[in-house]
Amino acid sequence: MPVTLVLVRTHSHGNLGSCARTARALGAGLVLVAPVADRAHPDASAFASGADELLAAAPVVEGLEAVETGHDLLVALTSLRGRRERGLPARTTVAAVRREAGAGRRVALVLGPERGGLTREELVRCGSRLTLPTRSDFPTLALPQAAAAALALLVAGRAAPGGATQEERASAAEVTRLVATLASELAAAGFVESNGTAVAELAALLRRSRPTSREVGLALGALSALRRRPED
Repeated sequence: MPVTLVLVRTHSHGNLGSCARTARALGAGLVLVAPVADRAHPDASAFASGADELLAAAPVVEGLEAVETGHDLLVALTSLRGRRERGLPARTTVAAVRREAGAGRRVALVLGPERGGLTREELVRCGSRLTLPTRSDFPTLALPQAAAAALALLVAGRAAPGGATQEERASAAEVTRLVATLASELAAAGFVESNGTAVAELAALLRRSRPTSREVGLALGALSALRRRPED
């Protein structure tokens, strides 16, 4: 099951190690995005407890843009505590993510830093968001616990045959290119956002629709044709 655990701006050395151990135990890859903690710290090694090689070899990148290039789908693991959902990617389910991974799509499970979680911009960059079935009056877990619970649920079963294949669906990078092009064309056309979330909502719509590579190409071609249209 091609799943990568992506840790964004992790602060605790021990959490880096614990998540590396979880990734190794459950067969996931590991990517670190702008980590605050030091993976070479003794606490990281102690909590990795046998997963030191995976932690040491994990790619370190500056942002989710780099994660997109190696994955087809970015799934944000978040409880959205106190945040509004408008303009954010649609909710998904463990079963849906299993199907994607089982069909050969490269899935990145994205977890934010311990305190603030993922920023709104980072959430919007993900194709969907997953929430663990916790109690409503106590919905939060520590970072290593959330990573372990989510990965365990994902590997607990295998996707059924069929479903979308990697060739049918556009990659995360392709959809991001379409979103960026649409935003640029809207700005050039004089589109003004009254509430500051309109483009984000359109981006969420595009990601939720799960277009194919061909559909992304058609949309980009249509936007290009509109840009070249002679003025009346």
